[in-house]
Amino acid sequence: MNKRISDAFPIRSYPYRIYYADTDAGGVVYYAQYLRMFEQTRTLFMEDCGLSLLELADQNCLFVCRRAEVDYHHSAKLGDNLMIRTGIAELAHCFVTFAYDIICSNRWDEEGDPLHIAEGITQMAAVSEKEGRSAVRRIPKFVSAALSDRRE
Repeated sequence: MNKRISDAFPIRSYPYRIYYADTDAGGVVYYAQYLRMFEQTRTLFMEDCGLSLLELADQNCLFVCRRAEVDYHHSAKLGDNLMIRTGIAELAHCFVTFAYDIICSNRWDEEGDPLHIAEGITQMAAVSEKEGRSAVRRIPKFVSAALSDRRE
């Protein structure tokens, strides 16, 4: 499991079903789809924390990916039911690092545990735009507070 997910922050899990659009011709999830899953669950995570990416953009606070990592353990396949555990590894002044674990809930490993498909991180930098140019900015205090709030 992803040891980078910090217990100091909220941790949430999101279901994801594998469809044809996620796979290659052999029915195996295309490697880049995992980054799309990270994007989707990161957005849901922020919304569950009470943050709207559209409202943040209206306040000239955008988040751009400055780093992404994926460690693949097993292939997800057509028809798999995944659970994507999403949390925060680090919250700094200008960036937040999200961490992810992807577990398959309908296939098991040799010990009988749900199959660990992949894990990874995305590091998102806060930026503002002015005259078509982006500049790194501090994450607003209300955003940091919302991401740190462990209440459901």
